Amino acid sequence: MIDHCNRWLLAFCAAYLALLPTNVATFVHSVAFVGTIVFALCATFAARGRDGCVPPPGWLVGVPLAVWCAWSLASLAWSVHPAYSQSQLEREVGDSLLVMFAFYVAARDAQSFRTLAGAALAGFAVLALLAIGMQLVEGDWDAGRWHHGVGPWSTWTVLVAPLLFALLAPPPAGFGNGTRSVVIGVVLVALLVVTDRMTDNRIVWVALAGAFGAASLVAAMRWPHTVVRAPLRWIAPLCAILVVLALGFTDAARERATLAYSPQTSVAASLERDPRLVLWDRIVEKIKARPWTGYGFGRRILATELATELKNPLLVHAHNVFASQWLQSGVVGALAFAALLCALGIRYARFLGSRDDTLAFVGVVGISLLAGFVIKNLTDDFMFRSNAKEFFALAAMLLGYGARREETLRTAAVALARETA
Repeated sequence: MIDHCNRWLLAFCAAYLALLPTNVATFVHSVAFVGTIVFALCATFAARGRDGCVPPPGWLVGVPLAVWCAWSLASLAWSVHPAYSQSQLEREVGDSLLVMFAFYVAARDAQSFRTLAGAALAGFAVLALLAIGMQLVEGDWDAGRWHHGVGPWSTWTVLVAPLLFALLAPPPAGFGNGTRSVVIGVVLVALLVVTDRMTDNRIVWVALAGAFGAASLVAAMRWPHTVVRAPLRWIAPLCAILVVLALGFTDAARERATLAYSPQTSVAASLERDPRLVLWDRIVEKIKARPWTGYGFGRRILATELATELKNPLLVHAHNVFASQWLQSGVVGALAFAALLCALGIRYARFLGSRDDTLAFVGVVGISLLAGFVIKNLTDDFMFRSNAKEFFALAAMLLGYGARREETLRTAAVALARETA
């Protein structure tokens, strides 16, 4: 019974993760979502009191997550648009909690972890090839038709990028098998760079540089002997990726300046004229008016007011995830959200410090995920719909597998101590 539940849970989670970046096949998407929740519950109850029971994530993550959810729910009492807040609470808090629960339960071992990572990378590859094909055949990529839009797609590339390290890591958690996995990784990086350039997004290059840079830095700290023994093997790929990302940022920024203003406008001048600067000034004023409680949960809680006051229909939310949390649920909600990210970072750092290389690899991926997500959301707020669920799913997947790996190592250490006693 337990094995059947776990297999079906893994299958539904893999399908759901692969389908999240697309806005088509909504019926299949909904079926996959329901399946993940049903079989996650079945697997959890079936394993109670047995060796395969689901370990708790710990208070460090549980407390800030509970506070953030509870305070967001409480904001319904003082929301300036209660009906909107209620609908957003159901989607962004309720559904996200269910996704976290399902993926935490699903990532029970190395095989499950590889399956979920492989599903995410495969889904990315298919949708990236589709975007490139649309660009070549139709002469233009309509990002809203299959990919939720250029913003959500560029955010998804940042979230999926840390999983590329699984192609280099050896088993049990990684796919590393020599030349073949390296070639696949190079192809996926190329798809990532090409499709991100098609979005004309600027911050995505900074976020990718942050994700890859953070992973390389913490990996070098964790395995310093390998860096000393083969420095070029570590430094050369990182430098090559950073150069490509820098070129992508420069090219995207130059094109944005030309299209948004005039051919004579410099990149620096376009950044100085960015409408988000005016928006952020207004957001600060709104926060000062209600610093403790905010205006109610929902990214677009003041959409009508902001668009009217700034005379720009595109400026309908804070365009910064931390300012957005403060605007919605006040200082308590913002601090709880920041504490949740910090708690995840501490847990991943703890994985990284383990003597077990597999657990340390999970820590590297987790820290890279957090770095990329935070940087990408400094100039926008994609803690919303598919991107929010993607982030919570991947974060819970890493946390779930890491917690089980810790438990396995702890049990083995206790057994060994008893044998030697």
